[in-house]
Amino acid sequence: MAGHSHWAQIKHKKAKVDAQRGKLFSKIIREITVAVREGGPNPETNSRLRTAIENARRVNMPAETIERAIKKGAGELGGESYEEVLYEGYGPGGAAIMVMATTDNRNRTTAEIRHVFSKHGGNLGSSGCVSYMFERVGYMEVPKEGLSEDVLYEKAIEAGAEDIETGETSYIIYTKPEMFYTVKDSLLKENIPVENATITYKPLSTVQITDPETAKKLIKLLDALDELDDVQNVISNFDIPEEVLRASA
Repeated sequence: MAGHSHWAQIKHKKAKVDAQRGKLFSKIIREITVAVREGGPNPETNSRLRTAIENARRVNMPAETIERAIKKGAGELGGESYEEVLYEGYGPGGAAIMVMATTDNRNRTTAEIRHVFSKHGGNLGSSGCVSYMFERVGYMEVPKEGLSEDVLYEKAIEAGAEDIETGETSYIIYTKPEMFYTVKDSLLKENIPVENATITYKPLSTVQITDPETAKKLIKLLDALDELDDVQNVISNFDIPEEVLRASA
């Protein structure tokens, strides 16, 4: 399994633990505030905000918490002012890694991310060192249960999707960024549930990791990056065969 979709499926397994610790809530709150700052507080006219609110409701975030995040983004409440920063680097086995973060202190975030890269055998690089290996895409997951791949493929492609992959428990749909919300809304109108919907990056090619120890180190690095409070998303171009992944566990 490859790159972004593989890592997303691995993260999906620990999502409930993240929610219990409050980590997931924190990430979504930051996404809401940034979405409001960029596109306004009305989810009817701000698609990014609408998606962030849907993700918040999916993990049972209280309505008052969502409303407070919206007001914070609109400047009605005091507190931190976040900016989005993209970090690039390499991990064990030569895997390219991009880290999407929101921060109120770029120096602190940069230091934390550099420390994690170094600690786990990676290297934080300069801007542009790996981003050319990725394309910006719309990404969403649809649970497999009760839905055939043929039916989903027909409806998703008809709505404007570019590609569909089959994950362990979900179908992964990719779109052009400008078609993301059109495809997502079309599937929802067909009563097809959409999860983990976001605009992100997809690798144009992958790096094969065949050594279990290298695979273990890479997953630990990605997991450690994802655990940082300022990190919203981690994307990599690795390809780890299932038998190697099992041997590295």
